[in-house]
Amino acid sequence: MRVLVTRPEPDASLTKAALEAAGIEAIVSPLMTISFEPVEDLGPGHVQAIIVTSRNAVRSLAKSPVLQGLINLPVFAVGPRSARDAHDLGFHGVMEGPGTASELPALIFSHSDPAGGKLVHFAGYKLAFDLEGALKERGFQVQTERCYHAQSAEQFMPAAEDALRSGQIDAVVLMSPEASRTYARLIGSSGLEAKAADVACICISKSTADALEPFKPKSVNVAERANLEEVLALVNRMAEQSRS
Repeated sequence: MRVLVTRPEPDASLTKAALEAAGIEAIVSPLMTISFEPVEDLGPGHVQAIIVTSRNAVRSLAKSPVLQGLINLPVFAVGPRSARDAHDLGFHGVMEGPGTASELPALIFSHSDPAGGKLVHFAGYKLAFDLEGALKERGFQVQTERCYHAQSAEQFMPAAEDALRSGQIDAVVLMSPEASRTYARLIGSSGLEAKAADVACICISKSTADALEPFKPKSVNVAERANLEEVLALVNRMAEQSRS
């Protein structure tokens, strides 16, 4: 089984290594490039906790001058990978969410108080869920800091396009709605609709799967939970089935 990994670097290479360690061949073609914008100042007001809804938010925070002033605060992390990264960065009060931003408010509501100060959300420019709006509805003061930008790819990497065109890709890993939209767009612009129709799409969430429209692959598979571990488990199960 050969899998196309579409995550931005450095996550693409890490995912490729994890797949290959499980005996699954992988080829990398990032569908977006990440650029960081370190946060210089949070302005006035007491901060009671911070929120990170991606690993890239943690990476940007690591480059930001405000980090040392926040290191002793609680952190609400969207899932296990961002939680681990926040802990590795030096935070100790890290609370792990279930994997998606839409599920994170329940955790925040149970461990913080609207009267306790503002929540600072470190995020990218494109958000799949209005976390700030959901929190403000419950009376929280939220400050969203846009700290990284994802630039969509304009073409597949040559080796990946050749593999798609020659029917050598069995599945593609898609980790966000934006990745799905970019994948569908590049399939169309490269004239690969017929070849890609048989490539199984392995999606981290239902919203990621839904974003594949109007491209209609024959097989769309959604991880049981929205995290990388579940995505890799799904790939492994499909690989085992292909071997049997």
